[in-house]
Amino acid sequence: MRKALAFLLLTLAMSLPALALPLALHPATAEAAVTPTRAERRVVAAINRVRVAHGLARLSFRGSLIRASRSHAAELADRQLLSHTSENGWTVGERVRYFGYTTTNCLLWTVGENLACGASGTTYATPRAIVNGWMHSSAHREVLLTARLRDIGVGIHASSDGMRYFTVDLGRRVR
Repeated sequence: MRKALAFLLLTLAMSLPALALPLALHPATAEAAVTPTRAERRVVAAINRVRVAHGLARLSFRGSLIRASRSHAAELADRQLLSHTSENGWTVGERVRYFGYTTTNCLLWTVGENLACGASGTTYATPRAIVNGWMHSSAHREVLLTARLRDIGVGIHASSDGMRYFTVDLGRRVR
């Protein structure tokens, strides 16, 4: 990744029927309590302001999505790149299921993911700037403004070269 790029964005939105991809993993089954950090709360507050302005429901934190987002942000920072595919080959769907956002007994299961990075200590790496950047990208905007998505997890991790990596995993499970 070129360090000269202050702000990079990628997106992936995927909708899968509950049984579309059999899970060969053994996901955590309990939705354990996870406390969002201040920065994670600020990202979600910025996203929720935008959603409310567009007449959409606010997103609610889910521990499984927070754990998945944090893990992926840390991996991206370690690898110093943006990719929706984990080093082990997992997609966002496989990753969030592993962390407990399961498809079990769901009539509808869908997830989406936005990624970004910005140089630490710059305005490009603030929660407000990251969300603003996503809103100015049609693909990222689509993920954030998808009405059926209701759950969220955020992970933010700094790399050794001073970049902050943001992962936002959104989802919806209808049982």
